[in-house]
Amino acid sequence: MDLISKKDLEQQQKAGDNSTQIMVAGDLNTGITEQQARDICKAECAIALQNWAFQAGAFAEARIQKLEDKVLPKMLSYDKNLSIFGDPGFQILLRKAQIAAASSERENDYEILSDLLLHRAEQDKNRERRLGISKAIEVVDQIDDIALIALSVVYAVSRYTPGSTRLDEGLKVLNNLYSKIIDNKKLPTDSSWMEHLDLLSAIRISPKGINSFKKMEVYMPEQLKNYFEAGLKIDSDEYKLVLEKFNTVGVPLSCFEPHPLKKGYVHLTTSREVDNIFLLLKTPQGTIQTPLSKQQKEAFEYANSINFTLNCKDNEMTESFWKIWEGYPNLKKIRSWWNKLESHFQITPVGEALANAYIRGKEPSIPPMY
Repeated sequence: MDLISKKDLEQQQKAGDNSTQIMVAGDLNTGITEQQARDICKAECAIALQNWAFQAGAFAEARIQKLEDKVLPKMLSYDKNLSIFGDPGFQILLRKAQIAAASSERENDYEILSDLLLHRAEQDKNRERRLGISKAIEVVDQIDDIALIALSVVYAVSRYTPGSTRLDEGLKVLNNLYSKIIDNKKLPTDSSWMEHLDLLSAIRISPKGINSFKKMEVYMPEQLKNYFEAGLKIDSDEYKLVLEKFNTVGVPLSCFEPHPLKKGYVHLTTSREVDNIFLLLKTPQGTIQTPLSKQQKEAFEYANSINFTLNCKDNEMTESFWKIWEGYPNLKKIRSWWNKLESHFQITPVGEALANAYIRGKEPSIPPMY
């Protein structure tokens, strides 16, 4: 899934002043092995189950085992050394997650708990996020399925935007994401789910009449404002000048396509940052990627100054946008549901952790939004 929130993480080791670097032949494992991690899980499980009756304990242990089987692969993917398992604070949180797993018969809860534990490893240095994650773990077995879906929809609408510069591709990404979040369930129509989430400290409901959510017709064009670019009018003097500049410096005109929201206009499909634009040259040896020359960059900068002027209040573009939006069943459903929300609320760190865990369980390629 192509979302603009993806981050490339690089790790490197540097030696400071008066420090010594040692080269070791073979692999050096300064973390914890998978077997040691499983032993830690079993030790914490024993503590978590010590007050359970024998028969209940057998059910609880089976559920905890399901959690363990989901946690370890995710942790190994994040950190092959499993270093977090050596942290006493994480071990205590692991025990809380095991108790929550033992208390729930829902398979989806084990997935959410495993993602929350992964979040804890990712946010090891962020005390505020760690607190939200810890509180979220405590209420996983109490949260209603439909309330969690509704919370995740609101979170996704407010946080995720597609990375594609093409409108049809971007809306398709959102439609598929919302489909996975909704999971063929019916979204709630009353306000009881909000009251339920407020009791669990996942949201804070605003007093009625004090505030309200912006209607989707106002909110979404602001969220997706990059699709409301002015473009270039065909047969205009500006467009003719751009074509002349591109032809002069050898820029292919395939970077233009008809504007999806405005008849008689074209728009650029390239990056807004000229340093991120490359030309592809086909040779007998294969395709070569070359950076733009100084003259080519200047031509793009001129075209960009016209094309990427944004106007999300253009009536023609907004009408066209909503016609296209309504062609996607899940986007249509979200728009109708959102516009009927009765009360405004804020999502708390607990709610953010829950929504993050639920959504990433449905679409693992999505990065954490913390």
